[in-house]
Formats: sequence, C-alpha cells, structure tokens
Amino acid sequence: MAAIRNRSVAGNGSGSGSAPGSRMAARPGPAAGVTLTPAVTAIAAVFAVGAMYTAGSVLHWGAAANPGSSPDSGGSHTLADVMGDFGLSAVAAAAAVSCTARSFTMRGRLRVSWLLFAASALVAGLGNAVWGWYEIVLHYPPPSPSLADWVFLFFGPFAIAGTLVHHRGPGTSLGWFKLLLDGLMIAGALFTAGWGVALAKDAGEDGSSPLRVALALAYPVFDILLVSLVIAVRSRGGRRDGASMATLLVGYSTIVVADAIWTVPAVRASYTSGELLDSGWFVGYLLLAVAPWMSFWTREATRHKAPRGLHVTLVAGVRRTLGLVGLLFPYAAGAICLAGILVDGFTGDHRVQPVLLAAGGTVLAALVIRQGVTLLDNHRLTSELAVREDHFRSLVQGSSDVIMTVGPDGLLGYISPAIRHVFGYEPQDLADKSLYRLVHPDDRESVAHAIERFLAGSAVSACAMCRIRAAQPLPPGDGDGTALWRNAECTLTRHRGGLVFTCRDVSDRIALQQQLAYNAYHDSLTGLPNRALFAERLEQAVAQRPSTAHPVAVLFLDLDWFKEVNDVGGHAAGDELLIEVAARLRASVRSGDTVARFGGDEFAALVHCGADGRAARDVADRLLAALTRPYGLSAGTFVIGASIGVAYSSAGATAAELMREADLAMYDAKAGGKGRAAVRETAPLSRPAP
Repeated sequence: MAAIRNRSVAGNGSGSGSAPGSRMAARPGPAAGVTLTPAVTAIAAVFAVGAMYTAGSVLHWGAAANPGSSPDSGGSHTLADVMGDFGLSAVAAAAAVSCTARSFTMRGRLRVSWLLFAASALVAGLGNAVWGWYEIVLHYPPPSPSLADWVFLFFGPFAIAGTLVHHRGPGTSLGWFKLLLDGLMIAGALFTAGWGVALAKDAGEDGSSPLRVALALAYPVFDILLVSLVIAVRSRGGRRDGASMATLLVGYSTIVVADAIWTVPAVRASYTSGELLDSGWFVGYLLLAVAPWMSFWTREATRHKAPRGLHVTLVAGVRRTLGLVGLLFPYAAGAICLAGILVDGFTGDHRVQPVLLAAGGTVLAALVIRQGVTLLDNHRLTSELAVREDHFRSLVQGSSDVIMTVGPDGLLGYISPAIRHVFGYEPQDLADKSLYRLVHPDDRESVAHAIERFLAGSAVSACAMCRIRAAQPLPPGDGDGTALWRNAECTLTRHRGGLVFTCRDVSDRIALQQQLAYNAYHDSLTGLPNRALFAERLEQAVAQRPSTAHPVAVLFLDLDWFKEVNDVGGHAAGDELLIEVAARLRASVRSGDTVARFGGDEFAALVHCGADGRAARDVADRLLAALTRPYGLSAGTFVIGASIGVAYSSAGATAAELMREADLAMYDAKAGGKGRAAVRETAPLSRPAP
C-alpha cells in the first residue's frame, strides 16, 4: 500500500504535480502486541498448578505406592490416595462452580449451555468423590460396576449436549446432516484406533457380565462421541466465545486422552490413586474451570485496542488450521479405519474382526455420502455466487457514482462506465494510469493525507473531498474552463491490498451551497453586502481598533426624493435607480472600505480612517457628488440627492452605538435641508477640519 501513498504523478495539461511523498510515506502503526494479561495469567496458573500436581504424582506424594492392598490388610491411605480421589473431586467441583457462575452472566441458550458444562464437571467430581469414599473411608476397592461408574457415564452426554446448545447447531437440516456425517466419520476412526488398543479386550473379557461389558465400552464410546462432535463443530469456523470454547476443547481433549490411557487393560490393572495418570484429569478439570472466563478476559484486554500483530496472526493461523482439519479429516478417518483393518488382519489369527469391518464400512459410506453432499453444496454455492456477481455487476455498472479500484502500485484498475457521463472519460483510457493524474494539484496533499490516515487506521471506510479533472468543461460553467475541475466526494474502502475509490460529482451541490451562502450576506437586487455582513465587518473593525488614534467611521445615507422616482417611473424605475446608486457607491469608496444596502433606499459605508478622521469626510464628499449627478433611466432622467450621517468610533464604543450615532447624524442632515452630510461622535473627539 505504500505505493499508493508515495507514488509521484505528473499533470495532464494543467501543470505537473506529485503526491506529497514526504507526508505520505508509510508511518509505523501503533505498536504491535496483545495485552491479554488476565487470560495469559490464568493459563500460566493452570500449567503451574498442573506441574505441581504432576510432580506430586511422580513422587507419589511422598509415600510408597501400595498397589494391590486389600481393605482387610489394614494398609494406611496416604496423601496420594486423597489427592488422587478427593483432589480430583475438588477441582472438578471448582470447574462446575465456575461454569455455573458464568451461566448467570448469560441469557437464553448460552446460559443453558454453560449449565450443561457445569453438570458434566459436577458428575466427574461426584464420581471421583464416590471412588474416594470407597478407598479412603470404607477401605476397600470400588466394586465393578459401582455408583462411580454410573455417575462417570453421564460426563460425556452432558458435555455433548452443552456443545450442541452453545453452537445452536448447524441451523438447516442439510447442516445437521453434514454434522452427523462428520461426527460419524470421526467417531468411526477413533473407535477403530481404540479397538485394537483396549476396547477389544474389554468386549471379549471372559466371565464378564453383559452389564459390565456395556459399562466398560460405554464410557470410552461417549468420550469418542464427545471429541468427534467438538472437532466437527470447531472445524466449521469460529463461533461466539471462541477463546472459552477453544480452552474447553483442550480441557475435554485432555480428559479424554487420560480416559483412553486408563482404558488400556494393563494400565487399569496397575493403576493406583495419586499416580501420574491423575495429573491428566487434574489439568483437564483446571482448564474447564478457567474456560468460562477466557473470552471475557481476552475481550476486556482488547476492548480499547484494535487487534494487531501477533494476535491477528495467531487468530488467522488457528482459523486456517481448523478449516484444513475440516477438509482433510474425512480422508484421514478413512485412512485410520483402513489401517486398523489391515493391522487386525495381519496380526493374531489373521482374521478381521466384524466390528472393525462394520466401523470401516460405516466410515466409507459416510465419506462417500459426505463427498456427494459437498459436491451438491458447492454447485449450489457456485450458482448463488454467479447470481450475486451478476447482481453486483448490474449495481456497479448502473450506478451513477464512479467506482475505481486502485492497486498497491497506485495505478487505476477497474473503472465503472459511469465515468463517461460524470467526467467524460472512456474507462479504457484511464486504465493503468495514476490516480493523482485526475486530482487537482492543490488537492493532492489532502487526498494523500486521507489515504495515509485510512491505511494506518482500522476504519471500514473514509471520505475525502477533492476536485477531479474532467475530460472537457461540463456544466455548470461558462465555457472558459471554470467547469473543467469537478468537485467530487470520494469514499475510500479496502480491496485486495489496494483501495476502492467511489466518486460522486457534487459540483451542483457545492455551487448551490456557495450561492446560498452568498445570498445570505448580499442584497439580491444590487449585489452589495447586506445588513448582516456589514454588521459582522463592523464588529471586527471595532474590535481591531480599540483606540481613538485610528478610528473607524460609519456613513449612513438615505436617498432624497427617491419616492418621487417610484411614483413617476414605477417600481421598475426605482429598482433601476437603486442598481445605478450601488454602482456609484462602489466607485466612490476605497478598496478597503465596505458599502452595503440595508433595505429600501438606505445604504451604509464602513470607512477606515487615519488619526485625523479626514478619510470619512472625503468619502462622504465623493458620495454626495456621485449621487447627485443626473440618472438616465429608461423612464426618463432623474436627479436625486442623499443625506449622509457620519459617526466616528471612540474608546469603549460598541458597534451598535456607532450605528445609532450614524443614524442620528443622518436625521440631522435631513433636518438641515437634505443633500448634505452631518457628523456625530460617540465620545469627545476633535472634529476633522472642513
């Protein structure tokens, strides 16, 4: 984008110019960085506490492990047993309390989802408490199945329900169907991978009751379904509470990995409370405890700061990774199933288990159906995209605004057909030309500043006013080139590393605004300043000359015998006379003085005097001489006069007081016989010599 800000350009018939490179040079933006102190602190605390728990597990909490001890042996239970049972129960309960507290800050489905997450943590804590009750209080191993097994069984369903409620599901029936297929493929792959490791031994264990086998398989199957659902949902893109849900995903995944390790018969047979495996569950429950507040902390940390630098890169990287996982996982699932079937066929008795064949066939069927649905969905999206492109093309080409794209090199790309009737160019004539060739030399710096501020900020759009050169003078104009430069209102937006310039010709609006502003301060008949403009200039003059050493004077004049002209020649003759009077007044005052029409046949002049004040009397004499000359009007020749009142400013006198004194002086002149000037002073002041 620096080329847009720095590119030099040459004029095209109106002189040469360049974009002000020194001012438009790329400035370093705000310091990159992400202030996520609460979130980072929470994650660091999780890892610190998890590391301490892991260290305690490795050291077995300072006591020798006592696997295989029976409740009748009288073996004492150490801190390892307490931390392995009630320690896990406490941190899971803390996660349940945290999720519940977060739910009270939400409404609707989000509140329900966090309550379901709290329920999943609560049943995990209750299961560990029951397990500890058997080991610590009753001094014998839990039976199989026990109440703990039934409680643990609800961990997965609550978490699955919370995930579905939080994400509101895919919305459409087709979306639900695709989510089902994705979950089925992921679950099939995980089931196939876990079958050869542990599930086959649980399912084929001799002497086990059907209920025990069902419980042994149900818990890992629910874990598989939970991970499948979370991966399928998260691979579809970001949702609300992204940081919280990402932390929740990591927490659930950590717990599921620990469950999977515990499912291995050899590990389960030698497991004792408080050993290293418990640290996986402990860290997972800790992540569930901080997950509800991660989005809140990150949002508060970035509330007053646009995300930049590392934060933007990380977010974009995570989204790309999730999208890639969503695209590749169906094929990975098929490969995992095929690998599981091949391993099962080439080992042992070289017979493939029917369960693996069923899982592999299900995944293959889901993969084929999913690809078919994807092709149909892509065809639908392509058709919708074509319709939208046609709609957009119609809007752009039919718009009365000129739409131009500017590349990173500062050259024009696409130019809408509206430029033909707005500025008189053919679009192809401006292609690959610099934007600044169209901008008035005096406006290039302001346009450059507007581009610089826009690119340095995070606003969606920006506006810039400038003059654009037309191919030839266009109305309004008098044919002398004054309409060659058109006033344009340009909107800047970002586009593929460059900019989009949307220009609207506002010359008529600017001309109307200027005309309205002129009419507000000028008399419509004579073109002289009116009372309002005269009052403003008088206020400025009085404020700038507080001393009587160099006073200002107001000459207030009223035409004599003007009514007779109206009576004889009509109002047309009166208007013609007023126009001629205005011309003579302009010719009689100096360039720095102001003459105005107050209304009717009343006029005033503002004269800047020297220390002796003679300039005002000289102007009054010239006015009398000019106004008393005969007037050759269409209705005949007329002779009129004028009565002039002169008032000088003095220290402390206001503009209103000066006007009042001039008005009184004018009445003095009329009382003295008309056709003369009378002088009044607002304070003692030596009268100028005659």
